Amino acid sequence: MKMKKSFLRPFFCAIAVTGVVCGIAFASSSKSEEKAPGDFYEELSRLNKVLSEVNLKYVDDVDPSELSEAAIQGIRGILDPHTAVFGPKDYEDLKVSTEGEFGGVGITISLRDNVLTVISPLAGTPAFNLGIRAGDRILKIDGKDTRNFTLDEAVSKLRGKVGTDVTIGIGRDGVADIMDFTITRAKIVVHAVPYSGMIGKDIGYIKLASFSLKTKDEVQDAIQKLQAKGMKKIILDLRYNPGGLLNQAVEIGELFLKKGDVIVSTRGRTQQTESRARHDGIVKEDVPMVVLVNQGSASASEIVAGAIQDWDRGLIIGKTSFGKGSVQTIFPLDNQGYALKLTTAFYYLPFGRCINKPENGIKGLKLRETEMENNDGSEESADSANVTKDTAQVDTFTTNAGRKMFGGGGITPDVDIELAPIPWVVQVQERMAMYFKFAIKVRPSLEAAGAKINGDWQVPDSLFNKFKVFCLKDTNFTKVKSNSIATLDILEGDLVKEQNFMGDSSKALSDTLLSSKVNELKKALESKRDAQFDENKKYIMDGIKRELLTAVAGDSASIAFTLTNDLQVEEAVKYLSDMSLYKKAISAPAKADKAPKKKFKKK
Repeated sequence: MKMKKSFLRPFFCAIAVTGVVCGIAFASSSKSEEKAPGDFYEELSRLNKVLSEVNLKYVDDVDPSELSEAAIQGIRGILDPHTAVFGPKDYEDLKVSTEGEFGGVGITISLRDNVLTVISPLAGTPAFNLGIRAGDRILKIDGKDTRNFTLDEAVSKLRGKVGTDVTIGIGRDGVADIMDFTITRAKIVVHAVPYSGMIGKDIGYIKLASFSLKTKDEVQDAIQKLQAKGMKKIILDLRYNPGGLLNQAVEIGELFLKKGDVIVSTRGRTQQTESRARHDGIVKEDVPMVVLVNQGSASASEIVAGAIQDWDRGLIIGKTSFGKGSVQTIFPLDNQGYALKLTTAFYYLPFGRCINKPENGIKGLKLRETEMENNDGSEESADSANVTKDTAQVDTFTTNAGRKMFGGGGITPDVDIELAPIPWVVQVQERMAMYFKFAIKVRPSLEAAGAKINGDWQVPDSLFNKFKVFCLKDTNFTKVKSNSIATLDILEGDLVKEQNFMGDSSKALSDTLLSSKVNELKKALESKRDAQFDENKKYIMDGIKRELLTAVAGDSASIAFTLTNDLQVEEAVKYLSDMSLYKKAISAPAKADKAPKKKFKKK
């Protein structure tokens, strides 16, 4: 077999880097062997030998990229879910998410019914200025048919160097011919603060979506604008914020805390840091504050929420956060665009809490697999029940004022809000983007009729009725069955089998009394499904308005509208409007002795 030159050099380079990760696993895999640290190189030599023999002597040619990918995935299996090796494209996407800008045309796209579709143009971007609309179908990019394009392929062709051109062919409802738009790419900024505004006379609201390079600047600018409008209280919304840059979390914390307050500390094998506020926040400590979190709030979001909770600076409202208490560092691997994202430390909140959940830490991948197996009804094994956690056991901590808090399980809100379950028919409407499709369909006729779609516009009953007909005529929508109807279909199939087994195969199932009862029940369930439209009329009308606002006026108008029906925001406003209620929730229990703060010795 002829050795492939393209294999050895890049692959052994990759092994040299990922071997460090293997070394950690080897060093901690077995105490009985008591290997010295130098044995790491013996393990690395063995790995290189195995790969060389496979490359030279295996019965068939082996793709080097498959070998390296298998080795990397094997390494991840003994580490944590957040350690990963990125290829050039994924690494570029990661940089975009942290840097918050790239060269492009300024549209959000997705696949709708297997067609590339514009979800929304970003205000002020080249695509927006040329009149690209939500719902436009991208049929061609630079003359090439997009029918077989994946979403990633389309994004890579639309992005490019600032100042270069790309031509897209657009299909639009009501327009017979394809419309060609030649768009000059510009620097596109993904805003960390998609919306901020006033709720009532004195409550400011800031939606913080991510932690990228300019997050602190955007949040500070939003705060100053709200202060100019008379803000006396503030809501910081971190729901569904997946996190981002650690230094930006520290700088956001500084905006609300006092000089010298610890915001976060990190501890790992090679690093120990402590970050304190370098100056007093621009939001004074006497300004009441609520932070909204949910199960989608993670990482940097939890640092900010946890620091505010530990210093009793604000009230945390919502649902328990994700529980990612680890820090990742990016290490470029070569000049071909590959990089290693490696967990290098855990972070700790000001008074010692590490909120990292076991499934998000070391052995996390195996823990998740075990959980899935147990959810299938199998009993938990002795090994899985005694998995060593990557962080300290769940322990009790106290805030600055003496309120009791727990570690090891995300940020537990001070006020837990249990949201009502979404009805089945509405879930299907949201999942299948029925509101989006309907808004695109009716927008031209509404505009032709002179409708001014803004925050004050009301959805007429006639539009609700049209939406109901629109859904029930959509074959993709109607073929989605509820659990009850799907179960009934299974029962019907079993009845046919049993009837044939009993020798009644000459009779159609419809002739039997039992079958008539099944059909009667099926009709009742289908009737119940249709009745859910009227039972959830307000939700549906709000969904129609939300999507029309997004299509016509942009995301800011849509977000402002959704806040008016947001139960967690309503709860925040309730506490900020009643200072006695607010102070009671944020104070330590009466007659409770203030417990000493946890102190940790440096390693």
